[in-house]
Amino acid sequence: MKTHAHRRSTCSVIQTRQSGQHGNLHAQKGFTILELTFVLVVIALLGVLAYPRVTALLIEGRMDPTTRDLSGAVIRIRANAEGTGNTPYVNASTSTLANALRDRTTALTVAGVGNAATVQHRLGTTGSQVLVAPATITTAGDSFAVTFNTTNAAVCPGLATAMQAQAEIISINGTVVARTANAGGAVAFNGQIAQDLCTADNTNTFVFTMR
Repeated sequence: MKTHAHRRSTCSVIQTRQSGQHGNLHAQKGFTILELTFVLVVIALLGVLAYPRVTALLIEGRMDPTTRDLSGAVIRIRANAEGTGNTPYVNASTSTLANALRDRTTALTVAGVGNAATVQHRLGTTGSQVLVAPATITTAGDSFAVTFNTTNAAVCPGLATAMQAQAEIISINGTVVARTANAGGAVAFNGQIAQDLCTADNTNTFVFTMR
């Protein structure tokens, strides 16, 4: 009798332990899922917070190649205008820049051919256009203006700083921040004043007037 009772007692202990182990396993599974959910939420939150900064860093990294390619195109446009009189840019258009950049740029995107050619930059909103039009410094058509629309704050005012060597007049969001003496009175570029003109996100417009 004692043997049978002892066996029953032993079986009962084993069953109790097994039941406890199963219970712990279920508890552990539940806790692991909870942990995983928490980690995923934290990662998602960090991603949302970090996205604007990562985007800004990527855009900032594109600025130097963009200004380098643009400067090269401006030099070619000037060379093509040599000997054409006092108003060589009276017919300047976006296609003028596009054809000077074609097969020579990796930072800017050239699409279309001939007079229908367009240029896009990657310094702000996707698909942002770079526009070119005749301008006036002393006489209509003696210069041309290159406009970068919807540009990110990450390159403001750096884009203006980088283009000082090429442009006679530079404006940010409609305000002149730099002008040479030969372009109607010198305005010395001041980085802090230029910075104060910059606005958040992809809302900045740069205009570079050159001849």
